[in-house]
Amino acid sequence: MNSTKIIVTTLLGFFINAASAQQNSANIGYTSDYFYRGAAVAEESVQSSIGASYELSSVTLSAGAFTNQAVENGSDVYILTAGASTSFADDLVSLYGGLNHFEDVDGASLFEFALSAGLSTPLSPTVNLYRSFDDDLFTWEVGVSHKFDLEVVGLCLHALYGESELTEALESDYFTAGANLSKGISDNAEVVLSADYVDSDVAEDEWVFGGAVSIKF
Repeated sequence: MNSTKIIVTTLLGFFINAASAQQNSANIGYTSDYFYRGAAVAEESVQSSIGASYELSSVTLSAGAFTNQAVENGSDVYILTAGASTSFADDLVSLYGGLNHFEDVDGASLFEFALSAGLSTPLSPTVNLYRSFDDDLFTWEVGVSHKFDLEVVGLCLHALYGESELTEALESDYFTAGANLSKGISDNAEVVLSADYVDSDVAEDEWVFGGAVSIKF
């Protein structure tokens, strides 16, 4: 875990000194179960993340760190991301390319390239592609979502299907669908409640419930 701790420390220093960042964000929350690309990683967990983004001409640079700390059975997980995104055709099409680093306390480690594309149309369709550097493991996902601005809360419905080579000997097909409810509690903070159904061929199907507080600064 030493390499991950070094990278996390570096990223945190980057965030703390990001006075010129266009947007910084942080959140902390709880989830009843944690799945990673269809694989059951942990049961009850505390999750936290921090991120920052900069706009450089027509390109947005971003970096983030995510942790899942298992309260019940399961593994602690650390994920680091860094990349760049842009949009064109009057913001109809968005593209993202970046690097992800995944590591858990059991010693599993993954370093991969990520590529995503999305459309600003009804249902906001997205395609995500991932390729690991060490083992050439490949993952692809397609998803849709739609946001509703209700009088009291915000509602987002979403669904995603993916196929992932978790290891050289194990592949996962998975589908998730659910809803998020969000409520602003100040100008830069909101509470989010979530409910998702996870259907995977490498884990028992589960309803996953969670809640988080998110701030922007």
